[in-house]
Amino acid sequence: MGKTDMSLIDRRRQRRRGAVTGATSSERPEGGAMLRLDHVAYSYGGVQAVRDVSLEVSRGEFCGLIGPNGAGKSTLIDCISGRATSYSGAVHIDGEEVTGWGLQRTAEFGLVRTFQTSRVFSRLSVVSDVLVGARDQEGTTVASAIRGGWRENERRHVADVVSMLDRFSIGHVANNLGSELSGGQRRLVELSRAILTRPRMLLLDEPFAGVSPVARKELARHLRSLCEQDGLTVLMVEHRLDLVEQLCDRIYVMAEGTILACGSMAELRRNSSVTSAYLGKSASADRLAAE
Repeated sequence: MGKTDMSLIDRRRQRRRGAVTGATSSERPEGGAMLRLDHVAYSYGGVQAVRDVSLEVSRGEFCGLIGPNGAGKSTLIDCISGRATSYSGAVHIDGEEVTGWGLQRTAEFGLVRTFQTSRVFSRLSVVSDVLVGARDQEGTTVASAIRGGWRENERRHVADVVSMLDRFSIGHVANNLGSELSGGQRRLVELSRAILTRPRMLLLDEPFAGVSPVARKELARHLRSLCEQDGLTVLMVEHRLDLVEQLCDRIYVMAEGTILACGSMAELRRNSSVTSAYLGKSASADRLAAE
């Protein structure tokens, strides 16, 4: 990473004081890697989907992961998030080795992901849907229900949900059912639920899929705020390169299960390996820029 990139990320970290995330800034060391992969590989059905991948995402960084269809991006996200566990190599989150951890344990540790297809509860209200993500809910066991205090706890969580929905400009649909939402609203509900878990890091798998052109700008603004205001670390898989360039501090490129390159979009456009992977050996940087 160049000096310019590092100074940009450092300035964003300076602005994140007081953020409400999985741990406060005083509880975490500044700098260093929030996510580190060492020689991760994964095969299924005789297909080597991920081949010897090593990468790092710094704390507070918004990092992109791009590549042609079939490059292994979503499979790599599966390995990181714990959806796939039978991979080789090592995964570290916030200095802790989480290799082989399942999806729930990884999420409880603070690594939360979204999926290519937005997932909301179609028969729940938006408030009830987002409330699923709240931690420390009373009444989820017999003992906590008997101790009491769950009503006040629930009121506090509902207030947090309403505040989150207002932040993401969807407070007006708080009482709507999930089935009544637009594509962009569904994505923001998903994002609200994820943030309410107080994560250390978010994995976003094609967050703009199914979102209208009008809603993309609003969603992009909210995603960028996760790093700049909340101090979260984000790794995003996305096919729309204009949005990747707009949002990301650095970008990794995958093809055929391996990492080809890493840098800014301007640097990647000048990389012949990247243009070849996307568009064939005769591809030009201008064609990649228009992709």
